[in-house]
Amino acid sequence: MPSLLMLSPAPLIETAGGDIVLDVKFVEGMKLHCQLWPGPVRCILWRANHVIDEPMRYSVAQLGFELTVLDPGAPVPELMLDEASLVYCSADDLKHLNLPDAMLQRFGKLVYTVEQSLTGRMASGFAQNAKVRRRLGSALFNLRNERLLRRALKGADGLHFNGYPAHRAYRRLSDRVLCYLDNRIRTPMLARSAEQEARAARLRSGAPLRLAWFGIMSPESRVLDFLPVAHLLATRGMPFEFDLFGTGPDEARLRDGITSLGLSDHMRLHEPQGFDARLVPHLRQNADLFLSARHLPSPLSAYVEALGCGLPILGAKNTMLRHVVAESKAGWLVRKGSTTAMVRAIERLNEDREPIIAASVKAVEFARANSFETVFARRMNDLREIANFEDV
Repeated sequence: MPSLLMLSPAPLIETAGGDIVLDVKFVEGMKLHCQLWPGPVRCILWRANHVIDEPMRYSVAQLGFELTVLDPGAPVPELMLDEASLVYCSADDLKHLNLPDAMLQRFGKLVYTVEQSLTGRMASGFAQNAKVRRRLGSALFNLRNERLLRRALKGADGLHFNGYPAHRAYRRLSDRVLCYLDNRIRTPMLARSAEQEARAARLRSGAPLRLAWFGIMSPESRVLDFLPVAHLLATRGMPFEFDLFGTGPDEARLRDGITSLGLSDHMRLHEPQGFDARLVPHLRQNADLFLSARHLPSPLSAYVEALGCGLPILGAKNTMLRHVVAESKAGWLVRKGSTTAMVRAIERLNEDREPIIAASVKAVEFARANSFETVFARRMNDLREIANFEDV
């Protein structure tokens, strides 16, 4: 039977009773791999001290796939490479760049997934809340390894790119490439026609504009940039509501800023909510526009997820969002770090709301074409074809 071997950086915790604590999203994704792959699915994880976003305890029998746990830095067992029909592996951590050579004398195929271009990896490193010496060291590490990364990508049988920047940077290294937008929006979760009509009617009624954001409140998200934006809007007397969902290292500063600037009547912070059952329905029914202050060019699932809720995006112009807006026709870009540019754009959209209504329709259409199940099936079909098992 054709076997799929996945090498994953997903975090795990091993319990004394022999069970495993894993992220729910990771396990659900693995179960889908098992459903769409015509044979056994094996996964290797490495022990590490990482935070698990949505932890859940599983017995090994519950997983539905074969799991091997190795010590940090341990190589992939030779026997597992021998038996694999296809090895599916992330290239972003630069830990498995030897695989093209390792697979040369074996019958199995190799496909890398890539999320970050060199520019994105370096930008992410500089955005970290760390000492300058450490950030410079990260940049130097990425520069030194770029040649090895490109050599490995060129030696793979296929490349899967999560997002436009990585696709643009490395697509010429292989004759077999696939670009996709990873996200959590399934087709049944998309904004309904009645919700779209209700949003349009409310916008045309002149009711306060409803702004929204969700994610991790971290320096990378630049969520604190929303404070001067909201303050300037309030000072100019524009009626608006701004709901932010999430938590993170900048949450306390954000709360303090809202209080000190007197923005409590406009800005509301909410704890993370269940994505499927609570957050998505709320955004579909109680928001008009998604704001993004993010500068990093890396992929972000929130872009497609917001569009799927019927929310056009107004955001800082980074490489990833620029492509999303161009492809979806459902958003607007402003200069990075410019409070006045974002405020003026919000004011223009508030004065003439028809562009928001039109972009909302385009947003849902784009999200439908890039829904979770559509993207996942596209990736799995490509893997089957690469492994020559498309008819199995």
